[in-house]
Amino acid sequence: MARRIVEQIEIEAPPARIFEALTDPAQLLAWWGDRSSYPSTHWELDPRVGGKWLSRWRGPDGAEFGLGGEILVLDPPQLLAYSWWDERFPGLPLTTVRYELTTTPTGTLVTMTHDGFDDVRVDFDDYNGGWSTVMRKLREHAESGGPFRANRDVAIEVESLVDAEAFYAGTLGFSIRSRDDEHLELDAGSFRLWVNRAASRAGRRSFIPSLDVPDVVKARVALESAGCRIVRGGDRGFYFVDPFGFTIDVVERRD
Repeated sequence: MARRIVEQIEIEAPPARIFEALTDPAQLLAWWGDRSSYPSTHWELDPRVGGKWLSRWRGPDGAEFGLGGEILVLDPPQLLAYSWWDERFPGLPLTTVRYELTTTPTGTLVTMTHDGFDDVRVDFDDYNGGWSTVMRKLREHAESGGPFRANRDVAIEVESLVDAEAFYAGTLGFSIRSRDDEHLELDAGSFRLWVNRAASRAGRRSFIPSLDVPDVVKARVALESAGCRIVRGGDRGFYFVDPFGFTIDVVERRD
């Protein structure tokens, strides 16, 4: 008896955004898998019918394995299908994974079908338990508030705004756009410099670049799920420390 796995999920994002997440190796590496316990270590995908895809993974016990196959159908942004093999289950016939994307009033309905199992295959239960998590991770990524885009703002923190104004405006000649008790805003030419008052010497940081997002709440969720730490927040933005220790500012700016 043939068996199949079917998962459906509503995602508040357009089909093009989701299709890109399903076919861009960099995005697949970012969202598919758990970086803390079951990370994907490699993704490649040739987006054409007949093109190959390959991913590599590291299990909780440290053992590595590969998943891969061949693109069977590519009709962006509505349909993607590919064959599927798994190094953990050698000798089994290939199965097929198919994604159908349908536009809805609030975004996209994604239907994933994993087909080709008979009633004795040992891999069915493993996949059947994991696809719901995969689809949830896809939704989190697609609804992440991205794309993140760099803007012209750079921030620094100092103890004395008076001394900072004397140097940045007086010595360097940057034009002052605004000032208050906690901030200086200066035009540095190709970028805007925000000089913020730090509570103490220990609170000072290096240059902090800034990113724009259309939805700051969704961006925060996505960054925290990627292992980032929020260090300062507000209604329209926040600072976060990325996995490599760098501090970055996020600002909500809608088109």
